[in-house]
Amino acid sequence: MFIPIGTDRPTRRRPRVVETLIVLNLLVYLAGLAGNVFGGISFEQLTNWMMLSRGDFHIWNLFTYQFAHNPSDILHLVFNMIGLWIFGTALEDRLGHISLLAFYLIGGCVAGAAHMMETVAPVIGASGSVCALIGGFIALFPRSRIRVLLLFIIIGIFEIGSLWVVGFYVLLDLVGWVAPSGSATAYIAHIAGYLYGFLLAMLLLAVGLLKSDDFDMFFLWRQSRRRAAFRSSLKGGGSSTLDNSTPDANALVPGIKRVDPKEVLRLQKISEAKAVVLKLMRESSFNEAGSAYNDVLTLDPHAVLGDRMQLDLANRLYADGDRTIAALAYERFLEHYPMSTETNQVKLMLGLLFTRELHRPNEARELLSDVVTSINDESHRTLAQNLLAELGPPGAEPAT
Repeated sequence: MFIPIGTDRPTRRRPRVVETLIVLNLLVYLAGLAGNVFGGISFEQLTNWMMLSRGDFHIWNLFTYQFAHNPSDILHLVFNMIGLWIFGTALEDRLGHISLLAFYLIGGCVAGAAHMMETVAPVIGASGSVCALIGGFIALFPRSRIRVLLLFIIIGIFEIGSLWVVGFYVLLDLVGWVAPSGSATAYIAHIAGYLYGFLLAMLLLAVGLLKSDDFDMFFLWRQSRRRAAFRSSLKGGGSSTLDNSTPDANALVPGIKRVDPKEVLRLQKISEAKAVVLKLMRESSFNEAGSAYNDVLTLDPHAVLGDRMQLDLANRLYADGDRTIAALAYERFLEHYPMSTETNQVKLMLGLLFTRELHRPNEARELLSDVVTSINDESHRTLAQNLLAELGPPGAEPAT
């Protein structure tokens, strides 16, 4: 058997919602044990009140059943919490705290409803909710790798592509559902959770509520459409016409109907170069990633990664002392993501670079003036004011 124990996804925020959900699950389990030992409500009574059942349905049970686990099987709780931590941490970093909470709880409701539609047997546990997270994870991070603990002939920790790991678990649930063996596992709840998580994440990407980046399944789908258009244009000698109503036609060659094979080749080279940057970032080879990103900018001076990856790259380059490429990465972030919640911090960082490192005073004044009037953090505002004082009035030589 193999047990997932982590992913290669770097995170930038503490997963407070995931931590809270794990604590709540543990507290419910401990409350049941304490009831058995010290009296009061027993574990069985608590579970009966929280479980979801078509025969004794209460609307709140759609939520409460997600926090109840089999009192006679501690592994039921342990494996669910491992899944919640691994996949929930990555999703909370991508979605945000409140969105992750809603994604998780609604996923549990969908999984529970699917179970009730199939059987009158009651259900408990966070499995359906965790499967919703897994479905969302595979939609947002299909290129990621999952660290697994292998316990078989060989014992060790290995990294495996997430599509293979998730595909294996989905296959097990499908086989269990199609050919039931008397197991108490709620297979249909798992399957409904996977579908809900994957489809909802793809929908959020498609409508723009969640920004697509070079890691997600939506990007891979669009990339495959571009390649298909490219192959079609080659077959037609470069004269094939794309339907203007097709989103990828506009994304591929904005403003024109005919596909230019040279332009398609250029876009394909840019995509491949960006993939190299992302691969190096996943491997934490940020010096090499900076050089690779410079190659991308040679192909397209306005090229940008997804907002989080772009900012992470810029921050790493700055920390490693590669100020020039870091500044370019920050500039592309501001150009493409002006409405980001990180905009003021990026302006401040870029203003600092332009003032003290790259000696571009006019651009520094413009950025820092915006920061002073719009940033809420007092320490950041003070830093911006100090940098403006260093620059002096327009036309003055910056202090050294």
